[in-house]
Amino acid sequence: MSSTEGRWCMKTVTLDVHAEACQMAVVTECGEVVYEAKVETSPEELRRAVGGVPGPKRVVYEEGPLSGLIHDALRDVVEEVVSCDPTQNALIARAEDSNDERDARRLALLARVGAIRRVYVPPESQRTLRSLVHYDYALAQGVTRAKNQLKAFCRRQGIRCKGTRVYHSAGRGEVLKLAANALVRWQMESLYRRLDQLRRERVRSRRMVSKQAGRVRAVRRLRTIPGVGPVTGPAMVAWIADPVRFRSRGAVSSYGGLGLKQDVSNWKPTGHAHASRRGQRELKRALFISARGALKGKSALRKRYDARLAAGWEDKKAIRDVARTILFIACAIWKKGTEYDDAKVRVPEKERGAP
Repeated sequence: MSSTEGRWCMKTVTLDVHAEACQMAVVTECGEVVYEAKVETSPEELRRAVGGVPGPKRVVYEEGPLSGLIHDALRDVVEEVVSCDPTQNALIARAEDSNDERDARRLALLARVGAIRRVYVPPESQRTLRSLVHYDYALAQGVTRAKNQLKAFCRRQGIRCKGTRVYHSAGRGEVLKLAANALVRWQMESLYRRLDQLRRERVRSRRMVSKQAGRVRAVRRLRTIPGVGPVTGPAMVAWIADPVRFRSRGAVSSYGGLGLKQDVSNWKPTGHAHASRRGQRELKRALFISARGALKGKSALRKRYDARLAAGWEDKKAIRDVARTILFIACAIWKKGTEYDDAKVRVPEKERGAP
């Protein structure tokens, strides 16, 4: 690498990231690989290795569990840090001769031709809130799973247990009395102990989420929106992170899993537009919960839902419209630093034939 080239040529430094080490490749704008090395995955070693590359440079790596660590470690030593979506890198994912060195070179090729999809890396405080929200969601799934396992075990033993009474202390004693023998009773008690433990952890998790969310001003603003509560508010803030990063309403809608997909062939639409399955699932779940909660009051969101039904929309489609509206409102008041204003929500006229 000549000194002139090192001074003027913008280089792309790609990292194939692993838990213990990263494969680093330094590629010029012309596509020439000028340096390759195996670097320990630690902030100090990454800064030393990448900072030692002369001249202007950018770092590109695929999104993963260590994205935050790499971003924070290298943002001060390079011109740009790019985290990209690995699901879009078919050249790497589908290669039959894949190895660390080739993957790093192929990532550089994709970056040079602009074929990577960038992934936003939030700041540390937002990553902490996101981690807590995700863990709380995992605990909620664990509670549901434990309840299902308990009921399934009772059915296998011929014990009828409808409703939620079986999960509470009153119904618990009745179910344990129907156990066929001591070993069956012990298994049921073990399932109850697991359920109780998960419930306790869920209470602690909610407390920690509320504590962290209380430090974020945007959570308080979003909770002024009808239907947005102490669980869905932090979830929305955690996954949106920064509403300014979305270039349009369509972009934020797609990220929230509320976009529409329209196939096009021969420059013409084919078939009907349908709901896209892409997007952030936990954000989508929070939006739908908020939409259902908004229907309990008499806000403009409820009136919008009623207008959609009167126009011939199905309940599922109308709920999706309310969820999308909540998402747009959340981003708007977050950007402007204001609170929810019911008078500003547009309620469509009750006419049939709405799209």
